[in-house]
Amino acid sequence: MGKNKIGMILIIVLLVTLLVLFAVGFAFLYKAMSKANEGTENNITVEQTVPIEDIANFPVGDPIVTNLLEGPDKKEHVVKLSVSLGINAGKETAKDSEKLIATLEKQKPVIKDIIIGVCRSKTYEELKATDAQEVFKNEILLKLQETFATNLIVDVYIDEIFFQ
Repeated sequence: MGKNKIGMILIIVLLVTLLVLFAVGFAFLYKAMSKANEGTENNITVEQTVPIEDIANFPVGDPIVTNLLEGPDKKEHVVKLSVSLGINAGKETAKDSEKLIATLEKQKPVIKDIIIGVCRSKTYEELKATDAQEVFKNEILLKLQETFATNLIVDVYIDEIFFQ
């Protein structure tokens, strides 16, 4: 009977250990998932602290025309927009901003691809909602900052937007 009792205690200790390991693993996974989802919420905001006189305007080029994601109305919608980027060209960042502008000039197809990708992830209803344009602009801004690994891109300006 002594062996049976020791075996039972060993099984209980093993089960408790596995349960604790599972709980710790789940906590880490939950924390990682919530951190990954922070930037995908609809209340994306980017603070601009650069004076307007230090911002250089970088036009992306010809208007972009692309399809939107099919919404609840099950109709196909198209958006046409012209976009410019605001680049921090202040005294402290002048050299870096010149390099960035030269890079952006060469990478206009990449910029347009990012904008098209964001557009295609939105429905007509999402883009027509109140404050949707700010969320839309900030999402584009964050993706551009991430892609070009810079915070010198400080704003996205929508010069013209048309939905159909």
